[in-house]
Amino acid sequence: MVHLLHSDTTNLRRLEQNTVSVIQAGPISAERDDALAKLPLILQTSLDTRQLLRLFDEQIKPLLAHNGLQFTHPDNKFEFRLGNNRHHKCNYQLEIDQEYLGQLTFSRAYRFSDNEIRLLEDLLCKLIYPLRNSLQYARALDAALTDTLTQLPNRQAYKNTIEREIDLAHRLRLPLSLLVLDIDYFKNINDSFGHQVGDETLCRVADTLLASLRRSDALFRIGGEEFAIVLSHSHHEAALLAAERLRTAIYELNQSNTDQKFPISISIGLAELCVGESADSLFLKADEALYQAKFAGRNQVVTSRVTA
Repeated sequence: MVHLLHSDTTNLRRLEQNTVSVIQAGPISAERDDALAKLPLILQTSLDTRQLLRLFDEQIKPLLAHNGLQFTHPDNKFEFRLGNNRHHKCNYQLEIDQEYLGQLTFSRAYRFSDNEIRLLEDLLCKLIYPLRNSLQYARALDAALTDTLTQLPNRQAYKNTIEREIDLAHRLRLPLSLLVLDIDYFKNINDSFGHQVGDETLCRVADTLLASLRRSDALFRIGGEEFAIVLSHSHHEAALLAAERLRTAIYELNQSNTDQKFPISISIGLAELCVGESADSLFLKADEALYQAKFAGRNQVVTSRVTA
């Protein structure tokens, strides 16, 4: 069952249909009929939601004049815009088999006629199944790159990100730093208090780290009690300030929970990207600095200043 909840400046109505049928907006030319017939096949060529919406917008423009298209899915924190926003709008909440797919808005400088709205609803019925497939594909990709316990991006997501960020930093000659950290004496926490308490500790640390970072910084759980943080546009001095802020925030957890029976602290290794340096080399520098921080007594930040 397809549900399209439509609203504009004057009305609100719901369309339910079990099959896709062509609803005419005046006489349909051979070209328009051909475009309608090809639309489902064209929309099946991409599982990327942004590309799918671009294809849809491109294909329907000869059929229905509009200036702008906007798609939002609040649950997925996804928003995509094409063209320009205009005063007159058609808003659709998309749903299929009780699955919410998001909201799609079309806009232009003059009012949509009833015939155009009926045509638009028919076009949306051709979009809705490919759209659901693309959203499901995106969720599957996201799940494959997410740590199930902390809900942070995982090691594979880190590898994807660091390669991209290093390439960008080299091409634009931008600074970049990497922090590698882990929770001190985490094995003792697991052995003494059990794995449930260990899991709760990992989540508390992850949440605290995330709350202490800039929106442009990227936090990953890369295994066990170990985390990595990519600090884009950050020289050594800025990265060191960020690392100390994180270390302090974690240590202050000991004062914020009176029921806690063990101290929590982290050790951090810091490395700044050098000219021409690879992702593996940068990680090895930060990891070696982390080892030195643990060897020196833990609950501290150690910097690698090795040059390429």
